[in-house]
Amino acid sequence: MKVLIAEDDPINSRLLKTLLFKWGYDIVTVSDGLEAWKIVQQENGPQMAIMDWGMPGLDGLEVCRRLREFERSGDRYTYVIMLTGRSDKEDLVTGIDAGADEYITKPFDTKELQARLHTGKRIIELHGALRAANKKLLFMSRLDSLTGALSRNAILDDLDLAFYRSTREKKPLCVVLVDVDHLKQINERYGRQAGDYVLQDCVRTISGSLRRTDSLGRLGSDRFLVILPGVDNRTGMIVCERIRNAVRGKEFQCGDQILPVTVSQSMALWDGKINIETLITLVENTHLATKPHGTNRLEKVCPDP
Repeated sequence: MKVLIAEDDPINSRLLKTLLFKWGYDIVTVSDGLEAWKIVQQENGPQMAIMDWGMPGLDGLEVCRRLREFERSGDRYTYVIMLTGRSDKEDLVTGIDAGADEYITKPFDTKELQARLHTGKRIIELHGALRAANKKLLFMSRLDSLTGALSRNAILDDLDLAFYRSTREKKPLCVVLVDVDHLKQINERYGRQAGDYVLQDCVRTISGSLRRTDSLGRLGSDRFLVILPGVDNRTGMIVCERIRNAVRGKEFQCGDQILPVTVSQSMALWDGKINIETLITLVENTHLATKPHGTNRLEKVCPDP
């Protein structure tokens, strides 16, 4: 674990460096507050800091205050041990108020310092585990629990971002509504478990036909939305044919049953003007209006420019 030693007294700095090296820490040393402030802002900056109260440039309190303000906008945390010759209770309160986690007076006790560092290490490790868990929860919250595709809210958020990027980069954007044909009949004839299996396997099959930059999300019970950034009408039709052939050519086997599964699609090229709600309504209305044409169909909402 990386530790910053910010101490302008060369004797104390050398002693701290020797001790921490012996205890297995990765060490960065500076002798003034301005350098300390630069280092703690770095992307891979130290996870803990031993900071002298009185330093040239910026004192330890000011560095600590700036650090805590800096950390408000992110998810990192630096454990700070304030080192000082001041021993009054008022000074202790001032140091803690500035954001220090620990307060050690000089001359410091070696065993006490080691114990405080162990405490800081445990807290940093717990903070890292909590941060990883929160990221996992955030990721999971974006997924549809049944199919593993993006949830309705997540795919609409991605579509909003795709609108922005398409406008900024002046690139085309295709959106495809994919409907699993006759899912209701599959549920009624083979059971809901079979219908769930079909949805899950459809998502896997469709995902295999897409690029990593494309997005797939569940809009409703049997309807999915595909976002194709940078794709024009011609290429969009090719992708839709790929999806249609992949689903039609796959054997959806549930138990001893081979289920016939196809998808119908409505594809639109975003014109750069209409909003999300209007675009979704457009592809949905096209899909509903063309249902009499049968299943396993591909409809193009917008004509080629």
